[in-house]
Amino acid sequence: MTRRHRQWANYFSLCLAIFTALLLTSFTARAGAEEPYPEFVADYIVRINGIKVGEATFSLERTDNNEYLYRQRSKSTGVAALLGSDTSSQTSRWRYVDGEIQALEFRSKRKTGDDDDNAHLFFDWTQHRVENRGAGEHWNIELPEGTLDSLLMQMAMLFDLRDGKTDLEYFIAVRKRIKRYQFKVTGRDIIELPFGNYEAIRAERLGDKKDTSLVWGAPELDYFPVRFLKQKKVGVEIEILLQKLDFNPRLAQDTAGQGK
Repeated sequence: MTRRHRQWANYFSLCLAIFTALLLTSFTARAGAEEPYPEFVADYIVRINGIKVGEATFSLERTDNNEYLYRQRSKSTGVAALLGSDTSSQTSRWRYVDGEIQALEFRSKRKTGDDDDNAHLFFDWTQHRVENRGAGEHWNIELPEGTLDSLLMQMAMLFDLRDGKTDLEYFIAVRKRIKRYQFKVTGRDIIELPFGNYEAIRAERLGDKKDTSLVWGAPELDYFPVRFLKQKKVGVEIEILLQKLDFNPRLAQDTAGQGK
């Protein structure tokens, strides 16, 4: 593989990691009192400097024991796929307790990734410890109240944006430490999607001196994340754009089956 090919592969891997870390999540349909969020499936495309290099799917499912599974699956396409197939997945298991999100387990898988891409975290709220049993070095550190995994940060953003907050702060268990993330709402823009144009709130990550990271959430879609943009100082621009959104997919399938 040439140096340029390696760069494209590395950029694709980077944008998958960025998407997981910074994407906002929200929901169009209002949930009932016992269901904080409706199930959904959302599809996105990934572009680097305007060229499509990947696809990503996010889904939410409620389990029989009143826990939730939030999943992300990504794969390379187009030019990136020609240079070598790359897929990744992440799953976050959590529950909703007294109006708060509580992380239980987080797992990340990527064959071509490093130890961080293959982490497996367990959150023990009785002992207030979080442990990594995944690839590489295993670790066990103190678990401060309210700490999340990188996927559940997206859920926390949902609550804050709906509450009208403009300064956002989260603490995430990653790489043997608790990392602080800060965002600030900086304006509104019109975002063009395959199914219509939406006015979206623009939020920017703070504290990153190297790059500019922006996320747009559409109020008309209850702040669902419609676009992500990362601009690197080296001239690389990574964009992730919503293509399709389905709420309560299992309910829709059941209804269709009853009509046959």
